[in-house]
Amino acid sequence: MKRAVRIVTLAGLVSSTALALAPEEHAAHGAPALSSLFLPLINFATFVALFGYFAWPVIVSALAERRRLVEKDIAEADRVHREASALLDEIRARRERLAGDAERLVRQIRTEAEHDRQRMVEEARRGAERIRADARLVTEQEAARAAKRIREELADQVVDRVVAVLRERLTQADGERFVHEFATAVEKGDVR
Repeated sequence: MKRAVRIVTLAGLVSSTALALAPEEHAAHGAPALSSLFLPLINFATFVALFGYFAWPVIVSALAERRRLVEKDIAEADRVHREASALLDEIRARRERLAGDAERLVRQIRTEAEHDRQRMVEEARRGAERIRADARLVTEQEAARAAKRIREELADQVVDRVVAVLRERLTQADGERFVHEFATAVEKGDVR
């Protein structure tokens, strides 16, 4: 802050000195004399000396500070760029790894699905064979029961028919003769 005040003070001093020492206007202009260049030259030299002594260190310091900030920003940008590049490489590697994992999982799932499909088809085939065998067995059992029932009904019908025919054709005398023959056979022990 002190330097800024010094610079402003110096600039005011130099400009007021330059105005005080400036030559007055002449009515007629002629070739300038060598002596008329002396005072502006002294003004300029004083300005350069004061500028170099007071302002130049401030300017150099400000430029150095600016350079340091720019280099710091560049270094920070380089660091961020390196980190971003490393992160990008890591993301690419992870993406490739995930793509490989996804491909491997798809193959694994397809393989497992194919095994499951084959297993289910085999189980369905065995189930169908079991159902056919059970149906065949049930059919055979039902056919045997139906045949037995038919035979029993047929036997009952035959017996009923024979009894009916015998009742029609047999007389009372035939019935008594059958009873007498049966009783004789029982007495002899020849019952069949």
